[in-house]
Amino acid sequence: MRRIAIVGISGSGKTSVARRLRAVTGLPLYHMDQLFWRGAWEAVPEQEYLDAHAHLIEAHDWIIEGFIDPTMANRARAADLVVYLDISPLRCALNVVIRWLKHRRVAREELPAAALERLSLSFLQVVVSGAEAPGIEAALRLAPDARVLRLHTRAATRILERLLAPETSADMGLRKTWGGGA
Repeated sequence: MRRIAIVGISGSGKTSVARRLRAVTGLPLYHMDQLFWRGAWEAVPEQEYLDAHAHLIEAHDWIIEGFIDPTMANRARAADLVVYLDISPLRCALNVVIRWLKHRRVAREELPAAALERLSLSFLQVVVSGAEAPGIEAALRLAPDARVLRLHTRAATRILERLLAPETSADMGLRKTWGGGA
């Protein structure tokens, strides 16, 4: 596998899973937040974001983590595997609060330095209600041939890591899919 898309609602653990998969596979990792945000949470113009997204998915090898909706369904169509972190919205909301506590004074690695974590009741309501999920589901419906692995717990990602590890992949005849030989 040379192209892995990781999707899920806010707080589902996309960035954490993507970093672990990068460590296991050696594939380059791209964060959609890096394309979408400038400075202190200033969104780039939508067309600029979509153009950058389209250019990114043309690359031969990648792990791309981030939100997806129908305007970005081409990512799911281009991916060899879509990992959908379909985690409980309540757990995701807790993760958002934990992330805010950790990054309210120092920005996350994948964001501009001025983008300190913010927390609002309206954003928590979006997460708790699962309001982002219909957009994700709609994007996946636009990619009917996509291989989607839907994980309901973050612990399940450890199984994925083991499956994608070079030594396991070689045993399964998969190593050559990302240039490991065999």
